[in-house]
Amino acid sequence: MKHKFLLRVLGVFSTLALLIAALPLAPVSAAASIILSPNSGPAGSTVTISGTSTASPDGIQIYLNTIAVGTAYVTSHNIAGSFTVPSNLTRGTYQVSFVFLGNADTAASQTFTITPSITMASATGYVGDSVAVTGSGFTPSTTVNFYLSGSTTPFATTSSSSTGTISTTITIPAAKKGTLSITANDGGTPGTAPVNFIINPKITLSSSSPGVGDSITITGTGFYDGAVQIAIDSGAAVNAGVSVGSNGSFTATYEIPALTRGSHTLKVNDAWNNNAQVTFDIAQKITLTPNTGNVGTSVTVRGSGFNTTGTITLTYFGQSVTVTLSNGTFTTTFVIPGVQAGAYTISATDGSVTSTATLTVTTNITMSPTNNASTPGNVGQEITINGSGLKANDTVLVTFDSAQVTITPSPIVDSNGDFSLKFNVPATTAGPHTITVISGTTSKTFTFFVEGTAPATPAPLTPEMGLKAKQPVVFDWDDVTDPSGVTYVLEIAADQNFTNMLYQIKDLTESGYTMTDAQKLESVSSDSPYWWRVKAVDGAGNASAYTGAGSFTVGFSLDLPTWATYVLIGIGGLLLLALGFWLGRRNADY
Repeated sequence: MKHKFLLRVLGVFSTLALLIAALPLAPVSAAASIILSPNSGPAGSTVTISGTSTASPDGIQIYLNTIAVGTAYVTSHNIAGSFTVPSNLTRGTYQVSFVFLGNADTAASQTFTITPSITMASATGYVGDSVAVTGSGFTPSTTVNFYLSGSTTPFATTSSSSTGTISTTITIPAAKKGTLSITANDGGTPGTAPVNFIINPKITLSSSSPGVGDSITITGTGFYDGAVQIAIDSGAAVNAGVSVGSNGSFTATYEIPALTRGSHTLKVNDAWNNNAQVTFDIAQKITLTPNTGNVGTSVTVRGSGFNTTGTITLTYFGQSVTVTLSNGTFTTTFVIPGVQAGAYTISATDGSVTSTATLTVTTNITMSPTNNASTPGNVGQEITINGSGLKANDTVLVTFDSAQVTITPSPIVDSNGDFSLKFNVPATTAGPHTITVISGTTSKTFTFFVEGTAPATPAPLTPEMGLKAKQPVVFDWDDVTDPSGVTYVLEIAADQNFTNMLYQIKDLTESGYTMTDAQKLESVSSDSPYWWRVKAVDGAGNASAYTGAGSFTVGFSLDLPTWATYVLIGIGGLLLLALGFWLGRRNADY
């Protein structure tokens, strides 16, 4: 009996032990149900916690991986709470776990995917605007590219920090009017969600204060397809002759019409009535036509942007004239007076505003007459050279084929910068020659053509062909004229071919020559006469043909002193007298 009792006791204790051992393995309650909304998003976004719990815990601690990020509470078994994704976390998938406080409820962990995001400081503006952009959730220390929606080519680039954040400024690219979707991508998948930027039309002018008649450039962005029209101050629209490009941009050139001084509005419309406008001011302005010239040049002055009525005072080269205004404009002319070369200020004022322009006076050297190969000049021709715009008191040097020309008195530039000189073309050869004028640092070269036409062949006169000439022999021929002047060459030879030349007499300025005692010719018979010929040579070296060869002889001559000549004459007279007396007596006898 005792053994049976012990066995019963052991059985009871064994059963209790088994029951006690089994108690911890049985669940106390069912697991809680928790939902994340959303389950992905950028760093800094808010995530909502919702669900149910069979128990009533004191609270729920929420962890993102190992980082405590928030809490949730249970009310009537309903779970409610939220947490903010830390901004320093980078792109990727994170575990969200829950710790129930005060009871044994549990919940399965959830996953949350951090995606990159960007925020723009402005949501609307114009092409070309600089907009600040911040972002997070990118891959650390990598390149981040910005794209327009639908494009695979980035329009801007930056780099992420070691924590995956960015902070940069982007320039809004060219695009048509409307909403521009911008994304950023560091190469991971997916990229950021699009951020919208609204593009508005905009125009800019190349000048904010143009003058009447100025051509300005109008640049437009953010427009739609089609031709653009331009209007000023609500006036009639003018087609600019250009169309908007595929990127919403255009460039047009526009000439400012006649407007009065002050503020004006220029407006541009595209074919879809998208428009933009800009304000500009008409400035006072004068223009010179031409704005460069030499002394004596007529200059036209046009002005605009002055008082609507009244007069302006125009000042130039120390002179002042009054010109009447018409609707703020005027036109007048003046002639550049004798001044030295340089830049001079021309000014116009209506008493309240003044406008200036620069007139450049240039040096000018002219030669008269000028010629060419078809209409050449001649040796000895008078040349006149005038100059203006030169430095006062400078000397003037003239060279002909590099040889200085002597001019008396030496030409000097006067106080007005002018000079005038004359000289004659020196003896030279036919063809082109260089005339250079030098004054200070200024020089000018002219080409002067000398004629190449030979003068006419002289006509021989005496001694006549085959006649006996007296000593001293006198040669004569017809005059020859030539624009370049004429000299003659006389040749005397002992043969018809002029191989046995006796005399060649050059540079004769008269159309005749008397041989000197030193050139006395010996007496010759008609069987072996002397021969002579002559030619004309002008100042340019052009020579005529020789005359035909003419022959002449020289007879015997006796040189006697004067007294002997008179004695012989007297004796001859006596002989003639005696002969006459004898003949008279003889006739008388018969």
